Amino acid sequence: MNTIKKITAGFFLTIGLAIFILGTVDLTNPNTTQKGKEGALGAMVLFGLPSTALGTWIIWSLRQQHQKQLKQLNLEKEQLFLNLLQQQEGEITITKFALAAQIPIEEAKLYLDEKAKQLNGNFEASNEGGIIYKFPT
Repeated sequence: MNTIKKITAGFFLTIGLAIFILGTVDLTNPNTTQKGKEGALGAMVLFGLPSTALGTWIIWSLRQQHQKQLKQLNLEKEQLFLNLLQQQEGEITITKFALAAQIPIEEAKLYLDEKAKQLNGNFEASNEGGIIYKFPT
């Protein structure tokens, strides 16, 4: 569905901008008659403006939808983090979080580092050589 919206937005923007460019060329051309300039301006207003506005609105709508999805994903990740902390009594490893959240190890490490800063957590090396993040409960 998003692909169709992107294609539609691109189509409307392309048509609208093309009409604006052609209209501007006609308006600035000294060889264009007054009637031709009025026609170019009319085409810009009747076809170029609505087409460009519709394409812009579709892009804005897609962006809003994307922002909402990101916010939801962040909320889900936060809830998962808090549930794991509760289950593990304030201790969590990068691999456990990465597995539970289904994210890459590097992303899990960055997330846990940030949470450690926010929640005054600390970390220490485990006997196996990994990192255990400890958060106050």
